[in-house]
Amino acid sequence: MHPIIQIGHGLAGASFISVALIWKFGFGEIRHTLSIIGAISILVANLYFLRSKQIIRWGKKQTWLKYHQRVASLGLALVFVHSAIQPNAWHSWVAFLLASANFGTGMTVSFTKGKIRKKTLLIHSLLAPVLLVSIILHGSSKLDHDDFFPLTKEHDVACVKCHTSSAYETYTCLLCHEHNTREIQFAHEVHGVIPYNPKPHDLESIAKCLDCHLTKINDREYGRRRANWDYNPSIQ
Repeated sequence: MHPIIQIGHGLAGASFISVALIWKFGFGEIRHTLSIIGAISILVANLYFLRSKQIIRWGKKQTWLKYHQRVASLGLALVFVHSAIQPNAWHSWVAFLLASANFGTGMTVSFTKGKIRKKTLLIHSLLAPVLLVSIILHGSSKLDHDDFFPLTKEHDVACVKCHTSSAYETYTCLLCHEHNTREIQFAHEVHGVIPYNPKPHDLESIAKCLDCHLTKINDREYGRRRANWDYNPSIQ
């Protein structure tokens, strides 16, 4: 069977898994699960190299190669979906670029012959374990959220509640906190944060409350004191 068909099977599988899980749980909830499935798939696909070196002797090489192409393309595609094609940290970029290089060299090996194929196969073989290590390191590079805002009590919610895109440096408080009441709008109009009689897009500028307001949680202060947190709109 032609390699492009094997790769197509893998991409189709990744699409089905991604769409099903994102539809059920949402991208913010499931993106890390997708990367775990992708990493396991890449690990399983790499067993082919053990067969090619005769370390594993059972099964036909050609059969192993077919499943290697399917499972590897599935795993790499899930890694791409996980990143939303928008890596936002250096270790994210390393994993993303290695995954891209791994996919590119794999495709080259499938469609070339002779010296080019031999050299590319060597690069492809070396990239695979490096990619796995980078994915593991990326997954272990956990952010200490308390440095930015503690996820305690009512704030212990899904990432997507505050981060509506893959760019985690941006956030919104508006999915949980009501900001379209007349009192709150007036308070921000008085301080010049939004214009009087604001339009819907103007309210986006007051979504990041900590940019202007200071609060204390567990004896630690978060945010900036640019406005009076206890402002009472009834007092003018």
